[in-house]
Parts: sequence; structure tokens; C-alpha cells
Amino acid sequence: MLQDCFITLSINRLTPRWRRWLCHAAVALAATSPATSHAGDLSIVPLFDGERADSLNLWGGPFTAGSGVSFAKQSSVVRSGVGAYRANLGSIPNDGFRFFQTFSSQLAGMPYRQDRDLTRYQTLEGYVRNDTATPLTFSLELKDYRDSNSHRARRSYSLPAGGWTRIEAPLDLGAGWNVSGTPDLERTFAVSFLVDADFGPATGSLYLDDFALRELGPSIDVATAPINTIVERLANRQFSALWAARHKTTGIIPNSSDNATLGALNTTTGVVWSLPTAVRRGWVPQAEADAYMGQLVTSLNTNRNQTTYLPTRFLDLVTAAPVTNREESSIDAAFIALALHNYKSQTATPVGLRDSIDALQSRFDFSAFVRPNAFNQAYFPSPGSGFSAFTYSGYTNENKVIALAADLSDDVPLASMWNKDVGRTLAHLVDPADSFLTYSFGTDYRAPFAQALLNLFVDTSERGVDNYPNRALARNPWINFVKYEDEVSDKLMQMGRDNFFQPDAGAGAGTYQPWNLFNDFGQPDLFQPWSVALALLARAEGADEALRFLLDNGLGHGLDGPQGLADSAQWENGAADPTDVPSFADNWNMALSTMALLEYLDGADSASRFFASLPEVDSALDTVFLDGDLNGNGVTNGTDLAIWRTGFGVAAGASPAGGDADGDGDVDGADFLRWQRGLGIASGARSTAAGVPEPRSLIQVMVLLALHAGLGRGRLRRRFGQ
Repeated sequence: MLQDCFITLSINRLTPRWRRWLCHAAVALAATSPATSHAGDLSIVPLFDGERADSLNLWGGPFTAGSGVSFAKQSSVVRSGVGAYRANLGSIPNDGFRFFQTFSSQLAGMPYRQDRDLTRYQTLEGYVRNDTATPLTFSLELKDYRDSNSHRARRSYSLPAGGWTRIEAPLDLGAGWNVSGTPDLERTFAVSFLVDADFGPATGSLYLDDFALRELGPSIDVATAPINTIVERLANRQFSALWAARHKTTGIIPNSSDNATLGALNTTTGVVWSLPTAVRRGWVPQAEADAYMGQLVTSLNTNRNQTTYLPTRFLDLVTAAPVTNREESSIDAAFIALALHNYKSQTATPVGLRDSIDALQSRFDFSAFVRPNAFNQAYFPSPGSGFSAFTYSGYTNENKVIALAADLSDDVPLASMWNKDVGRTLAHLVDPADSFLTYSFGTDYRAPFAQALLNLFVDTSERGVDNYPNRALARNPWINFVKYEDEVSDKLMQMGRDNFFQPDAGAGAGTYQPWNLFNDFGQPDLFQPWSVALALLARAEGADEALRFLLDNGLGHGLDGPQGLADSAQWENGAADPTDVPSFADNWNMALSTMALLEYLDGADSASRFFASLPEVDSALDTVFLDGDLNGNGVTNGTDLAIWRTGFGVAAGASPAGGDADGDGDVDGADFLRWQRGLGIASGARSTAAGVPEPRSLIQVMVLLALHAGLGRGRLRRRFGQ
């Protein structure tokens, strides 16, 4: 296993990059072993096999058994790994019948269903062992959201006694299928397993193991395929899973893959934000996307009719009504507000739909959450509650996201709230020279997603540092995110866990925590595989190798499934496999992961870059970013040039106060060019501002210095490419 490479290979004196390369090569060679037929092929997607910590399928749905049958996970009889499922059939008389089932999600009544799309798969395949000593007829039966015998498809197999029998069912419902009505596999609800005692009475059990779905399209070797090929397939799978799960009337996305009653604003945001990209890539037709948005606008208006300031964080999946404690969360409302703004700004969005989205946005009252020290976190309308006692005053990027949404939806000027996240400090994990801004009120809220959050919505990589008043703590959000992930990479390497990208916020060990490398909350072996997408977006060293590893190692086939990358895993250093890997997916984590994968894939055509280019967004950002304004006085002039000249040549640890205009920690030619860019923008102030004069000869000299120094250190990536 790759995590053992640094112990078994005598390569400790090699650089981290070479060590990773050699270990990756070792795993690629090991992948040629015939030990497991699924290893290495991304198109083989596990559905259930008894290896996960719970007894759900990897859609997040339960198993149930009919009369006379008991069904449970066990470890005594397995085809591979350490677990399989046993169906104890009891005693079946001659020509008798038994059945057991698995479902797309929680069973919560007919209206509350999460659909799963089987049309994106070629086959359903797996292994069944008949230990009854009598041959049996074994059938697969598929039903859609109607759960009706009038609309189903059945395919039967002769199951000999003893040994494992491979079952393979092409999902075209063609030859070999007995089809009743018009089962809609885009909205699959139940997979049933039927057992007929056609060859005489039978007593005993069946065992099921290694059931998987094979995706349409070519096989993809995760060890050797181009990383973009891998990312595109995975992003498609994750988006398609969220898209299929949407409620077909309200458009709301469930909170998690195992819950069919609770919808959420943040999960819905992931779909709405990614939808234009999905249309462009041919995953969703434009007309279908527009129809969906029309449904969602109606649902959010319905919810807003029952709230005070904002749509509620959680919504009833079917009615869109407020649920649980009716929390009106400023950050969750900001997510969906930005996604709505993005969709209405697409050139293909019909005028009528654009107007209806705009009218909905205007109903978001972020101004009620404005506080002197930051945005208030939430409003609870229940008697005696009201506004939360907490604000987003720590550096988690949440205050910035709300500020941007409030500027676009509610005319709260971005500049009035952008710098309210004063709870910030510089920290590092390995190298003090690579320090980055993070949350200062403790080590708990330092999860990777908080660093990525703003960057998933708006691209700031072409800007310099922002106008935070304390220039020693002013940074560029994108560069800060990149530095954070670089330090995560170095720390994981130091710990011998460089494939375990990365501890992040989530349910984890049973309770939600913002896990991170500063604070493991007593769970040192816990990490969140879905979050490798964030590290990949930042081009963190080793992130692509870690993604390959996670898709091909652990539990016999890798830590992914039909919903995407696993939500969490406990993996001890040196262990062959992880423990406590759940089957369900937190759909917000899947949304974040999918948004990051698409950002990585789309590069200069990304959603965040499009959003940043919108005139109203660009103008708002101009109020908090001024290129080359090193002293933060609101104008770029000769005084700033003097600061740059003094700091020129500093290789690490620099801030704007010392001449670093782009936030990458050094003072070089790139910072001068950014000063020059800002000087051009602020031409009106240039001639009147007091400061050091900028004669033409001096600027020419500085340009030569800039060209001689190059445009940066090279290690820190700009947004698009290495």
C-alpha cells in the first residue's frame, strides 16, 4: 500500500516529489496484480459489499427483507475484503418464494424519495453465493419512484449450489429483461432480489458481495490516466448524483444522501452554482436546467413567505416549508443568493426567468444581519430567541461571502463589511516562511473548506492583496488558500500521511466538527476524502497523487461510490485499510467537492472567473482591492513604490507593509508590476498625491529590475495552471 512506501523503500534522502513519484510507480505496478478485478478502473463504482462501517448501500439507502428472511452484514463468509451480506432464507418449500431489497435512500413515505439515475451506468454486477445445497432461481428487479409492480424490470439467473456466481445485468433493459410498463431508470428507487425454489425445497442462506455499477464510457485507469480525465469523470458522477437527488417538484437538494425529508440551502447551492457548467458540458439540457430553476424560484419564494428576513437553512423537501428550528442562516442564504445571481447572469437564461430570479434575490434582507463587528450568524424566530449571539468576525471567509451576497442582493456596500473578519492571525504547519492567515480565536475553525470558500464563488487570483487596514495582516484570498494547502501538503508528508488529503469539516467520528491539522478533536486518524478536491484546486503538491490513491486503495476498490468520494475515513498510518468509512454522503461536502473539481477542470473558463468578470461584481471588488496600494491609504503612488524598493529582494515572510503587493510572501518584480497596474488605474490621484516622485527614468529602472527578478517565486500557483 502507498502509505507504507516511506517505510519499505530506502528513499528517505530523496525530495518529497521524487519519493511520491517512486511510491506512485510502486502502486501502479501493484495494480497489475489480479487480486481484485475492480482495482484501478474508475468506471467500476461500488454499490454495496459489506466493507463500510454501516449497513447502508453506497447510495445511502437501507436494506429490508421480506417475510421469512433476515438480512445482515457479516464477516464469516466473504468473497473479498472483510465483509459481505447474508440473506438467511430460512426454509423455502418447493416452488416457494423469498425476497429482500435495497433502496435509493431513507424510506419516509411516497412523496419523500431520493431518486438515483441508473441510465448513466452500463451494468449492475456482483457475486452471489448459494449455501442452501439446492439450485435456485435468483432475480434482480428494478422499480422507479412509483414503486409499482406495473412499472418494473426483472432479470433472472440460475444459481447453482455452492461457490460464488457472478451476476451481470446490462441496464439497457433489452434482451433478457422481463419489463412491465415503463420503468424510469433515471428515477430508480428500489433494487429487489427475488429467490424462487424452482428445483425443490431449500434451506439456508445466500451471500452477496462486491456489487458494483459500471459507468458508461471507457474504462479509466486511475494510476495512468491523465488527471483531467479522472477529474472530469468524478465531477460528472458527483454532479449527476446531486442532480438526480433533487426533488422533482420543489427542486430542493436533500441535506444528505440517506435523508429523504430534509432539504438544505447549501446543498441546493452546489447544484445551482454548477448548473451552467453542467449545461455547457452537455450533462443537462438547457431547457431542463431552466425549468428546474423555475421550480426552485417558486419553492424559495414559498419558503420566504414564511420567514422574517431570509430563506431558512433547512427546508421540507416536498413543501419547501421551514423545518427544525426555522433557522435563517446568513451564510447559507448567501450561498444560494450568489448561485442565483450567477444563473440569472448567464446569457442563455430567458428574460422571464432572469426577472423572477432577480425578484427573489431582492427579498433577501441581509441588512438585518449587519453588526458593527461582522455579520450576525443567524436568526431564530421562535419566541424568546431572535438573533444569534455570534457573528462571523473570525477569518473563515464566511463574512466575505455574505458581504458579497449582501452587496449584490441587498445594496449593502461590499467595502462596509469586507474587512470585519478581524479574528485573524498568521499561522503555519511546517514552515514559518509559508505562514498564512487563519482563524485566531482558537484552532477549531481552521478547516480547509473555510480557506476555499470564497474562492469557489469568485476569482481574486488576478488581484493583489485586499485593503485590510492592518497591512501586516492583509492578504489575497486565493494566494492565502494556496499557501494553506501547501502547508497542509507539507504537514501530511511530515506525518507520513501524504495520501490522506485531508482533515476537513464534517460528521467524521459521529459528530460534526471542523477537523483540521491544527486540531484533530482527538481523532488523529480521521480525514475527509472528498476534500482532496480542494487541495487539487490549489494545486497542492501531491494532491493529484492522493486523488489517484483514494480512488484505488482502501476497502478493496477505493474510497468512492455512486455519490462520489467518501465523506470520511479513519485510516491509521501503516494500516492496509481504513476503518469507519460511512456509506452516506453529506451533500454539502459533495457540493463543495464538485464545485472544486469543476473549478480545477474549467481553468480560465471557470464559474468563479465568469462571476468575477460580471460588471457589478468587478466594481464591488474594486472597492476592496487596489493594486499596489501597499500602505493601504486608498491610492497607489510613489509612497508605495518606496515601500517596494525598500523590501525588494525579501524572499519570504513579507507582507504589504514590507512591499508584497500580491500576497505571495516575497517582494519581487511581480509586486512592482502590480504597483504599476494600480498606478494606471488610480491616474486621477497620481498627480495630486503627496509622496515620492516617479520620474520616467526611475520607472524604466524598476521595469528592468522587475524583468530581471522574474514574476514570482514559482512555487505558489496562480489560479489557472502551474
